[in-house]
Amino acid sequence: MKIKPKGRKIYRRKDRIAYHKKIRHDTGSAVLTILIAGVIGFFGYSAGAPVLKFLQERELLSPPSAHDAETVFSETAQAETFPEADSASVSAETVQESAVPETESVPETEPETEEENLGFVQKAPSVQGYLLEASALMTESSLHSALEELPEGISHLLIPLKLKGGNIYYATSVQDAARSNAVQAFIPLSDIYQAVSAKGIEPVALINMLEDSVFPKSYPDAGYLFQDTGDFWTDKSASEGTLWLSPFSVLTQDYLSAIAEEIETAGFRTIVCDGLKYPNFPRTELPELDPRCSEPERWQYLTDVLTAMRAKASETAFFVRIDGNDTLLGNTESLSAAEAFPADCLLVSGNPETLQDLEQFTEISNSVPVILEYHGSEIPKNLKLKSYILNPQE
Repeated sequence: MKIKPKGRKIYRRKDRIAYHKKIRHDTGSAVLTILIAGVIGFFGYSAGAPVLKFLQERELLSPPSAHDAETVFSETAQAETFPEADSASVSAETVQESAVPETESVPETEPETEEENLGFVQKAPSVQGYLLEASALMTESSLHSALEELPEGISHLLIPLKLKGGNIYYATSVQDAARSNAVQAFIPLSDIYQAVSAKGIEPVALINMLEDSVFPKSYPDAGYLFQDTGDFWTDKSASEGTLWLSPFSVLTQDYLSAIAEEIETAGFRTIVCDGLKYPNFPRTELPELDPRCSEPERWQYLTDVLTAMRAKASETAFFVRIDGNDTLLGNTESLSAAEAFPADCLLVSGNPETLQDLEQFTEISNSVPVILEYHGSEIPKNLKLKSYILNPQE
């Protein structure tokens, strides 16, 4: 195999005339390209502008607005400011903003105040109440002493005029109450009202409605009776067997209505109705009682009692007091009756054991406003409640 000898490579430069010809040729091509692009752009815009204007005049295409420019600017600025992970949410917000037509202006509406929605709370959006002890109603001196010891800032005072069990703590003029020996204190109701009002505090009457063992003893038809024997049905779930008033009885409705009328006449503007419920009837005894005790919609008879009371005290606001824990457990008959009535407000009771549910209690009804009654000496500081009534007795 022959090996070609390596020699020196000789590079020859092209002819100078040819070199200059190439430069002129390249420069001319570039200039010609620019001129062609300019002509195309000019004639394209001249032809496209009338078409664009035609579409805009026929409202087939909306003209660009300052809002669109601002939106694009905003989108660009946000894309530069926010991390890439948030770019999807930023774009979604920008698209949603751009979807609002420029010509449609949203009317400015004033924010709704509590006075437009919240029943009693609208009249007193910061109710700071307190429950008076029944022993304070035994004499005028004990009443005035109790009023002097009230916490500062109290706006409403709950006064227990008819307690659980049936006893009454004022000088009532309802004859049936006197005949049943229910009266335990003898201060005139108007004097109680005036003494509290003189302190700049709103008096609120509190009465227990159906948890009453006193009245049925004198008026058996007002209580629950066994149909076959006519004997009293007794609630044995308590430490001592107790009686209850029946909401089916006309005697019950007349009795409670007379008390409500008397309370309104004395000047009270609010009555809190406690104990508006049925006892826990044993299943084995229900067949022996009034058939209405077994009806699934028996809460309607509780509403009837409230309606009868309002007929006698039409100028009074009616609150219904219910146990917040009962509603969590599904016992909602009192709540249903209050909403159907309808009550002016719900007074829902809570305690330290249900502390985590207190704020939830304020939302148990969609139709009746709620005031919280806390069984303790003071509302926990971590709760921001506009309306409450303290109950230090339990």
